[in-house]
Amino acid sequence: MYEDVKNSTDAYSSEPTSVLIIDDDESIRVSLKFHFEDCGYTTYSVETAEEALDLMENELINSVIVDLRLPGIDGIEFIRQASKKWPDASYVIYTGSPIASIPDDILSISSVSSKLFFKPIDNLFELSNEINRLTSKS
Repeated sequence: MYEDVKNSTDAYSSEPTSVLIIDDDESIRVSLKFHFEDCGYTTYSVETAEEALDLMENELINSVIVDLRLPGIDGIEFIRQASKKWPDASYVIYTGSPIASIPDDILSISSVSSKLFFKPIDNLFELSNEINRLTSKS
């Protein structure tokens, strides 16, 4: 199964796909970061949407995994702002809220995954596969 999710490089460069993890829970950030590094991705992780927006100004980010509930700007507002400025990046929502849903205006953005991931996810490869699917479309 590991081979199925092994990261492929971008078609235009030899650099591995980059993933940005936004979550205010450090243990989740570390766990996701290790998983994606093991799968061959370049990974970044930050605690807030504001930090993510700053980082995206300076780094090429192909995919973002974002928590809905964040201090300051929440995950949905982050996607609204980031997808306008970086429309080629893909966005996946990963949340601990059992009643969360993705608003229609966010679902209408082609770079946003329609699949909502709930914490704790039993199989992180499902998340890796979704990132691979989204990044291979672009």
